[in-house]
Amino acid sequence: MHLPHNDLRIGLDHPEGDISFLSHAHSDHTAGLRRKEKLIASQETLDLAKINAQVTGLPGTKTMDAGHILGSRQLFVEHDGASAVYTGDFSLKPNIFGWSAKIPQCDHLIMEATYGDPNYRFAPLSDIYDQIANWVKLNDKKNIIIGCYELGKAQQVIKILNENKIAPIVQEKTEHFCSVYEKYGYPLDRIMVGSDEAEEQMSRPFVAIVPMHRAKRYFAKRLSDAFDRETLCAVTTGWAMQWRYDADAAFPLSDHADFDDLVYFVEQSGAKKVEFFCGDGREVLKKTKHPLILATS
Repeated sequence: MHLPHNDLRIGLDHPEGDISFLSHAHSDHTAGLRRKEKLIASQETLDLAKINAQVTGLPGTKTMDAGHILGSRQLFVEHDGASAVYTGDFSLKPNIFGWSAKIPQCDHLIMEATYGDPNYRFAPLSDIYDQIANWVKLNDKKNIIIGCYELGKAQQVIKILNENKIAPIVQEKTEHFCSVYEKYGYPLDRIMVGSDEAEEQMSRPFVAIVPMHRAKRYFAKRLSDAFDRETLCAVTTGWAMQWRYDADAAFPLSDHADFDDLVYFVEQSGAKKVEFFCGDGREVLKKTKHPLILATS
């Protein structure tokens, strides 16, 4: 995907173009951009992704908070008297760090539709945070592993645990992302796996953050056998509203907009043309009250 800007083409989370915009540091958006010398992006995003590029910009463009993860941004572009916005992934609900997406006015909107299905309407984040904290407290005599995507979701869950006086054990990849969060003023108390502190912590019931593919009952059973202590597993993902997981608990925690937020974003933007990616936006357009929406692909 591209947006025109004067005589240039801006690649949208894509390496092709005269210059590229990188919305955030998740690997499905950074592909092909690691060798770029200059990027329209936040410095937080480059640090999280370990990309050694120069942050740049163009006249007539600006970036805005996307509320998705640390450093996530939307792109606003003016061209030939019209305006366009590319959201990347975004969330309107303020998360535990206080981030939420802004809704810019524009003529042309290119937006994600990960949860473009009306069945995905999420509870307030504070309710989900409480569910996670209460489940952990209820099982405080057992080992607990919580499956999270290492960037974004893991940091939210660590913050939830910290607010309940728990420092979870984390793996190396998650540790890197946490260190960048701390660099930008978001401290997270955690214990690195393999450290002396982790070994001491695991002598009693502990909580660990693991990649999503590890948060399954078979892995929990292996830990139960290894520590001679029951181990429970949970997953944290918006897909938990509809999908079943091989876990003891599943919490619909998402850092994306849900269906109602997608509809609201479209309506409030005033866009006359809307394109969707990362999902099907047809149900969103059916729901919107805006009379001038034209869906394209």
